[in-house]
This record gives sequence, C-alpha cells and structure tokens, in this order.
Amino acid sequence: MSAFRATYSDWKLVRTRQVIQIVFEVPLADADSAYEILGGMPNSSKERWFGIAAINTSAAPKQKKDWRDLPPSQQSGIRCDDPLFAHFLKEQRPDDWHEAQDPAACVRLICGVESRSELGANHKARVIWHQIDEQFQAWKALEHA
Repeated sequence: MSAFRATYSDWKLVRTRQVIQIVFEVPLADADSAYEILGGMPNSSKERWFGIAAINTSAAPKQKKDWRDLPPSQQSGIRCDDPLFAHFLKEQRPDDWHEAQDPAACVRLICGVESRSELGANHKARVIWHQIDEQFQAWKALEHA
C-alpha cells in the first residue's frame, strides 16, 4: 500500500523559508503504516515529495449485503463471473457444461429457465439454484481452501 488516510487539521506559515507546514492527523491504528509509507522520520538533507488527494466522503459508504439477501438472479450473475465457478461446473456437471459451454447458459440449463431473472419467480428453479450454489461452496471449501 502506498497511501494512508488522514484528516487535515492545521497549517502554519514558515516565513523564513517561504513555505507553509500542513498538519494532517492519522488515526492511531494507521500510524505504523503511515510512518512506513513516509519513510520514517523526516531527513532535512533528503527532501521527499508526496502527492495529497482529497477522499470523496459525500457518498455514503455502501454496506456490503449478505449473500443470502441478494436475489438469486444477482447471486448467479456474480457466480457466473467467477472463473472458479466455471471450473466447478466443468468438473461437477460435465454433461451440462458440454451442452452449454458457458456458466450462465449452464445455470439456465440446469435450472430449466430461459433467463436467470426467472430464478426469483420460479420456485423450483430457485431451489435448484440454491442447491448448485451450496454444492459450489462445499466444493470450493474442500478443493480450493
């Protein structure tokens, strides 16, 4: 990591050198990281330059949703973008994979739907999707922990 967070707290004019000193405060928990990034104690014989950028805090941080709170169509979209899930389907569902050749098409084939958006409305498809996802998680835990 080459950045750390800090809050702007003060500045001081140094007239004899025609500069200002800017004071930033770093949370104590991040102090070691900041110290390392800055290269330790300042050395007046070796000037080092750093860039300073504001962090946009106007947007509220997104809360990560629990997997179970995501709709099945979104869950399947996330899984289908995971190369490990494609590997799981190839290994564990070779006949379905051979026919589909694509994670999204394979999920649709196994669940018996035309579109993954149907996974939320079709009870049988939703149950099948959850079984596939649980099998994937178990396979991943055993094979790729």
